[in-house]
Amino acid sequence: MSLRRHAHRLALVFVAALCGPALGGEMPPPDTVFNGVAHDTLYALGGEGRELIAVGDFGMVVHSDDGGDTWQRQGKPPTDVALLAVTRKAGHCIASGQQGVIVYAADCQHWQRAEVPTDARLLAVDVNAVGTGYAVGGFGTVLQTRDWGKTWTALTLDWEALTGDWAEPHLYDVHVDARGEVTLVGEFELVIRSRDGGANWQTLHKGRRSLFGLAMTDDGRLYAVGQEGVILRSTDDGASWTELPSGTAAILTSVWARPGGRVVAAGIYTILYSDNGGNSWRADTSAPARIGWHLAVTGFQRENDARRVLVVGSGGTILSIQR
Repeated sequence: MSLRRHAHRLALVFVAALCGPALGGEMPPPDTVFNGVAHDTLYALGGEGRELIAVGDFGMVVHSDDGGDTWQRQGKPPTDVALLAVTRKAGHCIASGQQGVIVYAADCQHWQRAEVPTDARLLAVDVNAVGTGYAVGGFGTVLQTRDWGKTWTALTLDWEALTGDWAEPHLYDVHVDARGEVTLVGEFELVIRSRDGGANWQTLHKGRRSLFGLAMTDDGRLYAVGQEGVILRSTDDGASWTELPSGTAAILTSVWARPGGRVVAAGIYTILYSDNGGNSWRADTSAPARIGWHLAVTGFQRENDARRVLVVGSGGTILSIQR
């Protein structure tokens, strides 16, 4: 899929909704916890504990400090371009987007513009608890920070060795663990990893479709989703991969998972739930799930032991299901 087509799809609409009870049970409709205006779009969200943040068109930022019950608009960062990705860790926030823009805030409120060695669209960003992070995007762009997003270095990857040709694939998602090990997904079903701070990279999987979303759990499971309803799973930390029967041909843009087998995959007019690690899936048939394009799934444990999963999208809407 071309970067232009992907960006166009992202700009069309993303709605929200999420998580489900056992596969055989009835799914309550999602609650609307935030509404923007008709032409707002939220593209990404992240958080830790009760502190959550979402970003979107024209530098839009909204945040919640009560676990997603209520949301408020923040003052804009120093940019008017669309912010397509955001991460929050240890009280720091980093967001990336169009034209190679990266903004960062040590308190997730007072944003500054980073000097960035690219103008490529940056589609994903992640950082670990010691400030090591990566931003990835168009035409094989991989940037690295070691100071919470203040400064960035462009990494050069040997794409011929990683992909088998000279293509520089668009990269759509990234995950950085506590050790600094980084995993990327992108075009050609590519999953690649560096265990040494970006010096060397290994191809874990490749195929023909684009992968747009990646989730990793503490028990060594990985899930990747993308075009044609593809869902891939690894149960051995990426050493081997299995394609799961999703039951849909929809484009899936994001995935969230937790130990114990609960997984949520979201995409165009589609939200899927699994309670058994992806062995079987149930589609959400509620109106919000069927009429929207969905991205940016995140979930967390609440203080009362309930679990909530959120998805952001078109109209600046944030929908929630609490379990």
